[in-house]
Amino acid sequence: MKKKLNLSLLAFALVLSSSLEVTAQQITMPEFYINDSNVTNTNACVNQNIPNRSAIAEYNGPSGFFGPGTEFLLELSDENGDFSDGGTILLDTFTSPTALGSSADIEFIDFPIPQTLRSDNYSMRIRVENPDFESQITTGMAIYFFNFDEGVTLTGPNVNANNVALCEGEPVTLTALPEGFPAYIWTFNNTVIPGETTNVLENVTREGNYNVKIDFGFCNPFFNFDSANTTVFAFNTTNVFINEQAASPVEFCPEDVKLLTCSITDAAYTYQWFQDDVAIADSNAPNLNLPQSNFGGNYTVRVTARDGCDITTEAVEVINLGSDITSQPPPQLIILPGETIRLEIETNAPSGSTIEWFENDIPIAGANTFFIDITSPGIYRADVLTNDLCMSTLMAETSVFVPVDFKPVVSQIIDCNDNTATLALENLLGITSAADGSLEIPLTVEQLLFFSFEWFRDGSPTGETGTSLTIDNVNDNASYTLSAAFIPGGFPTVTSEPVVIQLLTDDIEIVADPPFLPVNGSIVLSVPESVLYTYAWFVEIDGDFQLIEGEITNMLTITEEGSYEVEITYEDCIIEGNITIGNEPGISAVIPNVITPNGSPGINDNWVLPDEFGSPEVAVTIYSSNGKLDFEKSGGYNQDWPSNSASGASELIYYYIITRNSEILKKGTITVMR
Repeated sequence: MKKKLNLSLLAFALVLSSSLEVTAQQITMPEFYINDSNVTNTNACVNQNIPNRSAIAEYNGPSGFFGPGTEFLLELSDENGDFSDGGTILLDTFTSPTALGSSADIEFIDFPIPQTLRSDNYSMRIRVENPDFESQITTGMAIYFFNFDEGVTLTGPNVNANNVALCEGEPVTLTALPEGFPAYIWTFNNTVIPGETTNVLENVTREGNYNVKIDFGFCNPFFNFDSANTTVFAFNTTNVFINEQAASPVEFCPEDVKLLTCSITDAAYTYQWFQDDVAIADSNAPNLNLPQSNFGGNYTVRVTARDGCDITTEAVEVINLGSDITSQPPPQLIILPGETIRLEIETNAPSGSTIEWFENDIPIAGANTFFIDITSPGIYRADVLTNDLCMSTLMAETSVFVPVDFKPVVSQIIDCNDNTATLALENLLGITSAADGSLEIPLTVEQLLFFSFEWFRDGSPTGETGTSLTIDNVNDNASYTLSAAFIPGGFPTVTSEPVVIQLLTDDIEIVADPPFLPVNGSIVLSVPESVLYTYAWFVEIDGDFQLIEGEITNMLTITEEGSYEVEITYEDCIIEGNITIGNEPGISAVIPNVITPNGSPGINDNWVLPDEFGSPEVAVTIYSSNGKLDFEKSGGYNQDWPSNSASGASELIYYYIITRNSEILKKGTITVMR
């Protein structure tokens, strides 16, 4: 080898040159080297900065034994040193442009080392397929890839948290990354944990400091035993508290910096602060800045470390040494053309306190009462100079805008028990000009009186002109909108976004097509389709209905007999139906249980069964509540009841039995609503 040999190999070559002439061809053991380096090595401790290596070996033998175009394969064994069919890795290839002389270097230049290599026991060889030839094998090679930029991380159940919370003694699992290295060294409070060598440490229940190191074998000096640590602590009120608790009660004046802080600060945790047990909006932070007014009370914070692991701190009492503005206008308002708005505040400031109003920071002459009436847009502020211990200036500010357009927003509430939908005007928004930021500001209840409203069903007026609408019949399923018109004029009529209502009936029927399972055939089961529904299908196995994975549409194709169930979800409502499929027509399990013969003409007057019950093998028997026979029909049922009821369907409750070939299919009750 002409270059890049270490001293031991050079000494070996000098001895060899003084020995007898070599008469057989050989390729020496291949070794790694880094480009621009004159040192070879049997090991490769690789990182992201120098991810490639080169390799070299020397051929000694008859000149021309390897002719031009010979391809040399640089191969690596599996992690145990074996060149098995499934474990051998091809690192690189080299094709000789000319025949090799009696002594020549075989070099593989700058190839990537696979990032998955992690062992001290690799072997490497050079192999030629034609002619079949193999070099001497380099054994016991340490090869590791490690990315210093990523380093080692150690996390618990909340992978983004700085530390690991123990909730009520529940054990946690610690996980070290990257995974896949042969061995990991775990310590607890600087003491090695025996027997733990994987990247996962389970059933951790003790508080303290945990550390994990990756064992890089021969490469440990190069990677400096890179490690990570975390602290496991008990998630209880001893460790989780409001720092100001020790000084409780805490006293502030309104103009003081009023800050409450939690002992646990972790961006991966969620925080919910409470004042007198009422949740404070937008308080997901370990610190809470108290407002200028109305800040007195008892404060707690609920800290959530992960799902199912949260704790609420003990309360801290905060006392306001001064006064409050107890009521004030919203921070933003819309003023309509020709409208006068009264801005009013209330305060508990003592006698001798004064009030001054400002418009766009300019004092309003004579405005020193609790309210002002305005007719134009602007920024209005009330300053209360308190005659109390704190002598504070309390401020209440409201920005008032003129609208350029309006936007009605409709919400819906679905009542699953009554199977009704209620649509209502949630907000009528006034939209400001682009110069004012195109803000969308809710109008007040009083301002709604300036508008007329009308509901539309599939684009056609319903005649309903209130701000709410109830849909209580599946026949009224449709797309609904609400229009709003400014009565004085000057603005176009605006319409809400459509809200589609798709109420479900209680008697969802599964339709089987064909109605029975042909030999070596299939059946398509289907239920009503809607983009508003979600579907789940189940099949009965050993007495339990089990979910059929991946079946989430309104249709299911089956090839086997059995009982099947569908679950249809609409908003928060769930309706179920099932059917049994055999080599005879399947009978849906959903049977109507209510009729309304005196309701809307032609709607639900008769007890209507699915078409399958018209089969000649089906018989229907109906009894009154006192057990008397009210109706009997064999040879199939065809909407024959209550028109053929012996009692004229005069009772509230009836009992039915449906059989097929004398085998009972269904039993139940029918309620007659009048």
